Amino acid sequence: MSLPSDATPETSVPAAAGATGTGLPTVDALMDEQPPADTDADAPAPRYRLPQSSVPPTIMLQAAVARLVEQKERIDRLAREGLLDGLFPAEWSAVPGNELRAFVASVVPFASDSVRGETVAARVPLKYLLGQSHRWGRDDVAEPRSLSAFLASDERAAAGAADAAEVMLLGPLGLGWAQVGRSRVGFLRAMGAESLAARVTALPYPAPEQLALYQVSVAGATQVWCVLDNRRLRALSAPSLSVPLLTAYGVVAPQAWPAQWPDPVEVDAELGLARAGKGAHEVDLVRLVDKIQRSRAGEAWSSASLMQLHTWVPRWRFFLASFIGLPAALLLIAALALPGRVEAAAVAAALGFAGGAIAALAAPWIYARRKFLS
Repeated sequence: MSLPSDATPETSVPAAAGATGTGLPTVDALMDEQPPADTDADAPAPRYRLPQSSVPPTIMLQAAVARLVEQKERIDRLAREGLLDGLFPAEWSAVPGNELRAFVASVVPFASDSVRGETVAARVPLKYLLGQSHRWGRDDVAEPRSLSAFLASDERAAAGAADAAEVMLLGPLGLGWAQVGRSRVGFLRAMGAESLAARVTALPYPAPEQLALYQVSVAGATQVWCVLDNRRLRALSAPSLSVPLLTAYGVVAPQAWPAQWPDPVEVDAELGLARAGKGAHEVDLVRLVDKIQRSRAGEAWSSASLMQLHTWVPRWRFFLASFIGLPAALLLIAALALPGRVEAAAVAAALGFAGGAIAALAAPWIYARRKFLS
């Protein structure tokens, strides 16, 4: 069959394809990174078998948790670009490799994974899941679509599966964070996925009425403190992130510091000591009150003897030589040289020296502060 005069082999292929209703896909269509738009739009959503994990129970809390997740995503993006160097709270980077857990402990006060509930396989909505996206992202992957399908599949929640994910979920808040597979959270979110399969461990969290927020001013700086059960106090290092979440949870907005509680300056000093230690950066208000009372009682004046003073150390050799050795020597000399009446006088003198020494040490004839007494 001859070709038309104005046709070429290159132009005849599309014409023939159009005539038969089929055509070859373009090179871009075969590339993993640039799929055809109409194909993605018409493709059915993947079907998963696993149930969905719990979500925030109220609309306000859902909005607050989703907002926190978005803010964490932005923080990771800026940190990856090096725009937040030196601006993080110190505790966020205190333990390299465990920054996400430190972030949660700082932003969500009294959140802990030390007491764990049941672990089940479930799908966690990404809009309520914290990850750590500053290590790698979609642009660092050669075939993002295939990796996304692999990481989002239900098999990632199977025990012992390759590249399995683990999530800690604060049930009352509906907020979770990835314990294993932290970087995939942001990647799957960028790929348009809505959930992630993981082994989900339920964690408890105090009820709203157990928590109280207080705004104080110490040395000209405004701080927000969170108190649990009127006893355990923690300072919020990022109140702009914590307060909206806690108030949406049902905690009363920050109030003034109660007058009957320890002075904020004393509490702040105790927080400084806690930060220098290895334990949790918190203050036990009950113990602090007892410590302050004992300190004030130690400042009171009281009668005491020299033996009760911590700051006074007797010179025992001089004491023994002056008040024991000298009277004994006088007694011996008197007994040998002048027998009779002189012996009685020497005995009286020795007893006088000894009695005076004992009285000087043991009698409460001085005043000192109680904190210096034994």
